Amino acid sequence: MNPKRIFSAAVLAVAALAVGSAAAAVPPTCTRHLSVELTPDVPNPRDLAFLSSLLTQPGFQLAWRGQTGSVIELELTGPAPDDQCRAVIAAMRKDSRVQSIVVHK
Repeated sequence: MNPKRIFSAAVLAVAALAVGSAAAAVPPTCTRHLSVELTPDVPNPRDLAFLSSLLTQPGFQLAWRGQTGSVIELELTGPAPDDQCRAVIAAMRKDSRVQSIVVHK
């Protein structure tokens, strides 16, 4: 077999492995826009302590995006696949201060 072809094949094989390894090294992430309707007894929904209290899994964050009446707009982010993202949202729905959550993609 031609040495040039062997070298080219080896380079392609190494490149394919490198690309495959890089793709596998990127962890899945969760990013969701949420509209969250709160009960009237929440005094300051912008309070970081309040927003953090809505989360039950470490590594997730809620970022404030705005408010219209009792509905706040939040951005949920975290280092997890879709099933864990859904689990975090499901846990937020169980909080007594949360009346409803609409998930926007």
